[in-house]
Amino acid sequence: MKFDNSKIKFSKNDLRKNIILPDEMTPLLAEEIGLHVGDGSMNFYKNKNNQKGFYQLRGHIIDDKDHYSSRIKYIYKRLYNLNISLRKMPSTGVLGFQVWSNALVSFKHEKLKLILGDKLHITIPNEFFENNELSKSFLRGYYDTDGCLYVHPKNGKMYPRIEITSISKELIEKVSIILKNLGFRFSIHREDREKYGWNDLYKLRISGPTMVHKWFYEISPKNPKHIKKYKKWARGDSNSGLREEAVSSLHSISYPGIDGN
Repeated sequence: MKFDNSKIKFSKNDLRKNIILPDEMTPLLAEEIGLHVGDGSMNFYKNKNNQKGFYQLRGHIIDDKDHYSSRIKYIYKRLYNLNISLRKMPSTGVLGFQVWSNALVSFKHEKLKLILGDKLHITIPNEFFENNELSKSFLRGYYDTDGCLYVHPKNGKMYPRIEITSISKELIEKVSIILKNLGFRFSIHREDREKYGWNDLYKLRISGPTMVHKWFYEISPKNPKHIKKYKKWARGDSNSGLREEAVSSLHSISYPGIDGN
């Protein structure tokens, strides 16, 4: 998919920072969309007689530090020529970055069709349903920012479960289509939170050794917190034919920009 960015307006700040915009959909851009869906938010805000685009990406101040400082910084530099500066916000327990950019927000909203403001009805590009490589890259970014690996005792063994949550029913439904196309077994649970005045929470779960090994082998998460937890559990599991391949593929995790992958 090609993008015509000729009508997107760059602010003086955009031009000063030499911001660039992708001209086609790529696996790296699909991964960045996953990061956005998980941890990102954006909108336009009035500034005197003009509007200014504001974008931010924030994760856990401790658990996600390595992922942000390595993988995420590289992705935004490669895609948008952004030299992001990470900030710790102890009062809210998050770490991340923010940038004022009309071009970036316009591109994401107009070309990638990502919504402004509240992500209750956020969705993803239809191209992901037709291309497995893009699907896997999107899932990697989304899981790395908004997913968890749980391990708990079951029948005398440690049982793994991938879990991704969202308040967006539309998003979870579209992710489920991708997972079906990729051959994953999963379940979806709705948590009713009306009594708290909150939106319902949709939990997508991929359970069991076979599916979890398949996830780490095919999706290949890059967030070190997920990799460390998976490898710790996987060393003690011998039930899946994918175990050796998955563990081997994650044996020496490094980052693009450092080793060229």
